[in-house]
Amino acid sequence: MSTSQEGDGIFAARLRAAREQRGLNQTELAKRSGLQPAAIGHFEADRRKPSFANIRALAKALDVSSDFLLGRVASLQGATTAFRNEESLTADDRDTIQMMINTLAKRRHGDSA
Repeated sequence: MSTSQEGDGIFAARLRAAREQRGLNQTELAKRSGLQPAAIGHFEADRRKPSFANIRALAKALDVSSDFLLGRVASLQGATTAFRNEESLTADDRDTIQMMINTLAKRRHGDSA
C-alpha cells in the first residue's frame, strides 16, 4: 500500500468525516468505491494506508476531492463541486441531483446535434 501521509491520521479522520457527512456506512462506501468493507475499516482506523487508486475511488464515491481526504484543504466545505447547503444533502439527494444533471446534459447534447 502507498502511504498517503506520514501516519498523522488525517486521512483516516477525513475519510470517516466525509463518509458520515454523506450518510453512508462502511459497507455502503465500500460498494460505491469498489473496495472491500474491511479495507474501509482499516483506512478509518489508520491501520493501513490506501493506494493512490483507492484514494481516487474513495474521493469519487464520496463526491469530495482527494485533496480533502489527504488533508491538503482545510475543510469539506469547498472540497466538492459545491452548491449552497450541499453539506446537508444525503447520498440519495446527491444521486437525484446527478440524475437531473445527466438528463439536462443529454437534452442539451440532443439540442446541439
